Amino acid sequence: MTAVRHDVMDLRAAGADPPPEPWWKRHRTPLIAVADLVVFVAVWHVAVVNLQLVNRVFFPSPGDVAASLWTLASSGELGRQLAASAANWAVGYGLGAVAGIATGLVAGSVTWANRLLMPLLWSLWATPLIALQPTLTAWLDYGSGPILVLVFLSTMIPVALNTATGATQIRGSMLRAGRVFGANRLALYLKVRLPWAVPYIIGGLRLSVPTSMIGLLVGEMVGSPSGIGSIIVNATSRFRTGEAFAAITVYVVLSVALVRILDLWERRAGTWRTGG
Repeated sequence: MTAVRHDVMDLRAAGADPPPEPWWKRHRTPLIAVADLVVFVAVWHVAVVNLQLVNRVFFPSPGDVAASLWTLASSGELGRQLAASAANWAVGYGLGAVAGIATGLVAGSVTWANRLLMPLLWSLWATPLIALQPTLTAWLDYGSGPILVLVFLSTMIPVALNTATGATQIRGSMLRAGRVFGANRLALYLKVRLPWAVPYIIGGLRLSVPTSMIGLLVGEMVGSPSGIGSIIVNATSRFRTGEAFAAITVYVVLSVALVRILDLWERRAGTWRTGG
């Protein structure tokens, strides 16, 4: 191992680039994820189909789920319900993100606002928002109203907490430098505090993706005639568990994809502070 390191150092000292890494090392993370998925599906198939440990009426096989997913997609039902879910999630998530960023910046930079808002935000974060669903339905009736509120709160709270953390950790020297160059309070927010808190904001957005998706799913399953959640409720009530698992799979794939996109964005946004 030491000899290999010396060889690489010698190549660098001589002005030559070290040999490129093998392709499997460059793509180690996605390969591990694919391997985990293959093993999980294989164990699932063996347990349900070969060993018959559970009844396929209540726990379908991977093939049953794939067939149900194809049926939902080819009939157009999946597309219609997915569009309804995406619209509710996008509105609630967007409004929650804007409100969370604004609340976090104020809570992280104004002393009295910090003392007033932070205990409230932490209390809301500790509250199971699922328990609010019956009350929201009583207030707003069935439909998109309770869903939007659940998605909004599930997004706003983690974004506000993360943003406040980032705003409080800004260096005092940067604020003093901004004032020296004539920046007023608004300019300090937009040009100093906000850029510094961007990695924290993106971290809050990433954290709020699964929580907002859970809020969306709960709202749709309890009080909505449309959306992916309604597919799960209707399929389960008719013992079509393959369709229910197919809808759940769509939720999981979308959540993982969105989290991955925000994770990459968070890494890029934080490089300017570390010189990367």
